[in-house]
Amino acid sequence: MLLEIKDVYGGYGSGDIVKGVSCYADSGDVLCLVGPNGCGKTTLFRLMLGSIPISKGSITIDGRDIRDMSTKERANLIAYIPQYHSPVFAYTVLDIVIMGRASHFSSFETPKTADREAAFEALKKVNALHLANKKYTAISGGQRQLILIARAICQSAKIFVMDEPAANLDYANHQLLMEVIGDLAKRGYCIIMSTHSPEHPFSVGTKALMMKAGSVAAFGPPKEVITSESLQSVYGIEMDVFTTRDRYGVERTICLPVKGLEANSLKEV
Repeated sequence: MLLEIKDVYGGYGSGDIVKGVSCYADSGDVLCLVGPNGCGKTTLFRLMLGSIPISKGSITIDGRDIRDMSTKERANLIAYIPQYHSPVFAYTVLDIVIMGRASHFSSFETPKTADREAAFEALKKVNALHLANKKYTAISGGQRQLILIARAICQSAKIFVMDEPAANLDYANHQLLMEVIGDLAKRGYCIIMSTHSPEHPFSVGTKALMMKAGSVAAFGPPKEVITSESLQSVYGIEMDVFTTRDRYGVERTICLPVKGLEANSLKEV
């Protein structure tokens, strides 16, 4: 198993935010973390990345505990893709992607031909090669998200950690991003992404981790985890989960908040 999280506790200062979380993901998996704000998704990411200490339990990549790895070793295995990124300088897109190679050379080295070639190949994988010479600050939010993914590919990591990657995107770029994530999984990358959309695990996910108050509410295949009962338990609102087919016959699962009798009566009054 590529990534294993076993009974992990951790947080900030003396208190644990994440409490006893266990889950796993392998190459080709898309593990979707769902749950309300403050449930511990981002803290779990920081524990995985080694930026805050684990107080109990273990996180292993390819069987190695991340606490036994150097920062450089972790960077060669796991890449973080933030929700939003705005650099101070107007770097070109190619420059931003090449920065993903930083863990592969020392502070005094400059990128080599092989690094540039790796950057071009990464841009090709996210269908953004045409943006290579544009200023990163001049492209759209959706394009920036693709470039950050290309930078992670260029990093040569096996695991991509994405913090709500579609949060600031319009609907079209949202759909494009989900297609890119699905394609990356088919190429063998392991994607760990947090999301506020309970439908994402159905559209791109192979596994879902539902969290509540820092603990695991449910973990497993999306169809077993994302149910009307689990959504109401975690979010505190009634929701229907149903499956339909689009005009091309592709199965789609929709999570729809229920407009109950109480809401109707309030509207009528």
